[in-house]
Amino acid sequence: MNKTKTELNSVKKLVLHVLEQYPETRNSDNKLYIQCAKELGAETIDDLMKIKLNIISVHKCRQVIQNKLGKFLPDKEVEEVRAERQLTFKDWMINI
Repeated sequence: MNKTKTELNSVKKLVLHVLEQYPETRNSDNKLYIQCAKELGAETIDDLMKIKLNIISVHKCRQVIQNKLGKFLPDKEVEEVRAERQLTFKDWMINI
Protein backbone atom coordinates (compact mmCIF):
# COMPACT_ATOMS: atom_id res chain seq x y z
CA MET A 1 0.00 0.00 0.00
CA ASN A 2 1.46 3.36 -0.90
CA LYS A 3 2.08 6.22 1.51
CA THR A 4 -1.01 8.21 0.51
CA LYS A 5 -3.38 5.26 0.98
CA THR A 6 -1.87 4.57 4.39
CA GLU A 7 -2.32 8.23 5.34
CA LEU A 8 -5.93 8.29 4.16
CA ASN A 9 -6.78 5.11 6.07
CA SER A 10 -5.35 6.69 9.23
CA VAL A 11 -7.25 9.92 8.66
CA LYS A 12 -10.46 7.98 8.01
CA LYS A 13 -10.10 6.15 11.34
CA LEU A 14 -9.46 9.45 13.11
CA VAL A 15 -12.44 11.15 11.44
CA LEU A 16 -14.71 8.20 12.28
CA HIS A 17 -13.66 8.45 15.92
CA VAL A 18 -14.19 12.20 16.10
CA LEU A 19 -17.56 12.10 14.34
CA GLU A 20 -18.72 9.41 16.76
CA GLN A 21 -17.44 11.09 19.93
CA TYR A 22 -18.20 14.73 19.06
CA PRO A 23 -21.61 15.05 17.31
CA GLU A 24 -21.17 18.81 16.82
CA THR A 25 -18.39 18.04 14.31
CA ARG A 26 -20.88 16.35 11.96
CA ASN A 27 -22.16 19.73 10.74
CA SER A 28 -18.88 21.60 10.28
CA ASP A 29 -15.65 20.64 8.55
CA ASN A 30 -13.90 23.40 10.48
CA LYS A 31 -14.97 21.97 13.84
CA LEU A 32 -14.13 18.48 12.59
CA TYR A 33 -10.63 19.50 11.53
CA ILE A 34 -9.94 21.34 14.78
CA GLN A 35 -11.11 18.39 16.89
CA CYS A 36 -9.05 15.96 14.81
CA ALA A 37 -6.00 18.17 15.30
CA LYS A 38 -6.64 18.26 19.05
CA GLU A 39 -6.90 14.47 19.10
CA LEU A 40 -3.42 14.37 17.55
CA GLY A 41 -2.08 16.69 20.25
CA ALA A 42 -2.29 20.10 18.59
CA GLU A 43 -2.75 22.95 21.03
CA THR A 44 -1.51 25.89 18.97
CA ILE A 45 -1.40 27.01 15.34
CA ASP A 46 2.27 26.04 15.22
CA ASP A 47 1.31 22.52 16.27
CA LEU A 48 -0.79 22.18 13.12
CA MET A 49 2.36 22.31 11.02
CA LYS A 50 3.98 19.64 13.18
CA ILE A 51 1.13 17.12 12.99
CA LYS A 52 0.76 17.60 9.22
CA LEU A 53 -2.97 16.86 9.19
CA ASN A 54 -4.33 17.81 5.78
CA ILE A 55 -7.67 19.65 5.99
CA ILE A 56 -8.68 18.40 2.52
CA SER A 57 -8.09 14.79 3.59
CA VAL A 58 -10.28 15.33 6.66
CA HIS A 59 -12.98 16.89 4.47
CA LYS A 60 -12.88 14.08 1.89
CA CYS A 61 -12.95 11.36 4.56
CA ARG A 62 -15.95 13.06 6.17
CA GLN A 63 -17.70 13.07 2.80
CA VAL A 64 -17.07 9.34 2.32
CA ILE A 65 -18.23 8.51 5.85
CA GLN A 66 -21.40 10.58 5.63
CA ASN A 67 -22.33 10.34 1.94
CA LYS A 68 -21.20 6.84 0.98
CA LEU A 69 -21.30 4.96 4.28
CA GLY A 70 -24.31 6.87 5.64
CA LYS A 71 -22.75 7.17 9.11
CA PHE A 72 -22.77 10.10 11.53
CA LEU A 73 -24.96 12.24 9.29
CA PRO A 74 -25.30 16.00 9.68
CA ASP A 75 -28.52 17.76 10.62
CA LYS A 76 -31.07 17.92 7.80
CA GLU A 77 -30.61 21.69 7.44
CA VAL A 78 -26.86 21.28 6.95
CA GLU A 79 -27.45 18.46 4.48
CA GLU A 80 -29.74 20.72 2.44
CA VAL A 81 -27.29 23.63 2.48
CA ARG A 82 -24.46 21.34 1.36
CA ALA A 83 -26.56 19.96 -1.51
CA GLU A 84 -27.51 23.46 -2.64
CA ARG A 85 -23.93 24.70 -2.43
CA GLN A 86 -22.74 21.70 -4.43
CA LEU A 87 -25.13 22.55 -7.27
CA THR A 88 -24.20 26.24 -7.14
CA PHE A 89 -20.51 25.36 -7.19
CA LYS A 90 -20.93 23.05 -10.20
CA ASP A 91 -22.83 25.80 -12.04
CA TRP A 92 -20.16 28.33 -11.15
CA MET A 93 -17.40 26.00 -12.40
CA ILE A 94 -19.14 25.57 -15.74
CA ASN A 95 -19.39 29.32 -16.22
CA ILE A 96 -15.87 30.44 -15.28
